[in-house]
Amino acid sequence: MPSIINLGSLNVNSPQPSSAINVGETVINGMDANRKYNLNIGGIYGFANAIAGNLNTNFDNFEMIDGVIFDQDIKPNIGGGGNI
Repeated sequence: MPSIINLGSLNVNSPQPSSAINVGETVINGMDANRKYNLNIGGIYGFANAIAGNLNTNFDNFEMIDGVIFDQDIKPNIGGGGNI
């Protein structure tokens, strides 16, 4: 006997890389998350730190295409329901 699930609302606050919101029957394979961080000033740790002349510059336009990832980890997708 099929189940009936009634969702009044489905709220998603902050989806993260490699996250999924699934309602119903789903097959998810081979999820990867890749990030790029650009930091002008990294973490500053200590007590009573001071940064004089608060001017930060980040030059990140030296490449033609940004974020090209050559991902060669092959993940087999073998499952029921015709998913091969």
